[in-house]
Amino acid sequence: MTDQQDAQSIMDQVRVRFAPSPTGSLHIGNLRVAIFNYLFARHHDGAFVVRIEDTDRERNVEGSLEGLLDDLRWAGLDWDEGPGVDGPFGPYRQSERGDNHRKAALSLEERGLAYRCFCSDEELAQAARDDAPEPGCPGNCRSLEEGDIRARMERDEPSTLRFTVHPGTITFRDAVRGDISLEGSDLGDFVILRADGRATYNFAVVVDDLEMKISHVIRGAGHLSNTPKQALLFDALDAPRPVFAHLPMVLGADKRKLSKREGAEGVVQLRSQGFHPDGVVNYLSLLGWSPGGDREILSRQELIAAMDLDRVGATDTVFDPEKLRWASAQHIAALSLPELVDAIRPWVDTERFDLEARALPAAVDAIRTRLTTFGEVNEHLSLIFPTEDALQAGLQELEREGDSTLDTLKAIRTTLSSIEGWEAPELGSAVRSVGKDMGVRGRALFHPIRLAVTGSRQGPDLGKVLAALGRTRCIELLDGAILWLEKSEAV
Repeated sequence: MTDQQDAQSIMDQVRVRFAPSPTGSLHIGNLRVAIFNYLFARHHDGAFVVRIEDTDRERNVEGSLEGLLDDLRWAGLDWDEGPGVDGPFGPYRQSERGDNHRKAALSLEERGLAYRCFCSDEELAQAARDDAPEPGCPGNCRSLEEGDIRARMERDEPSTLRFTVHPGTITFRDAVRGDISLEGSDLGDFVILRADGRATYNFAVVVDDLEMKISHVIRGAGHLSNTPKQALLFDALDAPRPVFAHLPMVLGADKRKLSKREGAEGVVQLRSQGFHPDGVVNYLSLLGWSPGGDREILSRQELIAAMDLDRVGATDTVFDPEKLRWASAQHIAALSLPELVDAIRPWVDTERFDLEARALPAAVDAIRTRLTTFGEVNEHLSLIFPTEDALQAGLQELEREGDSTLDTLKAIRTTLSSIEGWEAPELGSAVRSVGKDMGVRGRALFHPIRLAVTGSRQGPDLGKVLAALGRTRCIELLDGAILWLEKSEAV
């Protein structure tokens, strides 16, 4: 059966998996792979499976698994099934499936497709130093007689189980890159079962994918070198190959493999900075894939509707931290005010900004267009609710604003104190009306007011700033500024 026939035969039930190793925090490159799998599964009404590949015990990091699952949940990548250990489902753990791996490996040995290798570590190391022409077993273990094998096993001689690779061309189809071929002699016989009985990565992956009925293996280009072995193993186990699709590599700005130094922060850092998860999913989904057209901001449902493998490219793509931040900002801006207030409330420094229930929505409304992450809220709130030192500095700057400053502030104070409502549009109109009556506009109008109430000449929309401050505080600040200027003139 060809890869194309495999794809056709299993397309009715799309099942994909994300299979990270618990060796550290989730990298954004790993998250991108999870996103592609999740969106593809949802597009085809299929299943998204999470399987933790934790058989390499020496590299596993304590607490890493919990962090991985938290990162996936934060990104909204909920998986569909599992043994029910850590939450609603699973995830599956490869380390708990050892019996399945061993049973499958021994079946290959029984059928003569794998053999016992008794080569010591020293022999293997020497073969590597000698650059043996045929990779794999250097001791001709493939040709050992059955009686010899049985005798050595009875003496408890350590042995691995190697898969037999015959000479000839190995070809597999990649949904992104087309047909890929290599010679079996270049691959060599490879270990599928270690001496301690644990399956090697490539064999465990194949057995698990087969038993979990994975239809599409969507992963990073770094796994291309594993695919020939896995293709052969699917064939040996009399199973159809899944559809392989290797996503293009993500590079840093220097066009080298993405690293932390080049901005490849862990997902936990993005969470701690308050990136909008939908913005992160949106941006990472576009690294190597196009939904068609020139749109760059798409909702989760729009991404699901558009996601397929046809528009995945093979060319390496470049990660742009600023573009990621921009995407987060666009998704924040798309939130309704109540949604944004709820999302941003946990990020507000309540000791620094003691805001009443009504003040927070008004303040958030004033700064919402400036936010690229939720974590920036306190920085921008300080533009509306400055420190006393900042206000004092603003009063000193008022003295440089011109002769009409005092009269302007008095007129503004009188007008604002008589307004019945206290909403941003009405307040903005009142300010402009005073300016028109006094023949003052632009900086001459707005800078004195801003300096008086925020200590700065710049900031969010003035009407929204006044609305967030509230009537009592605005009048109090204007009175203080007027008194300051009157005392200054009297000196």
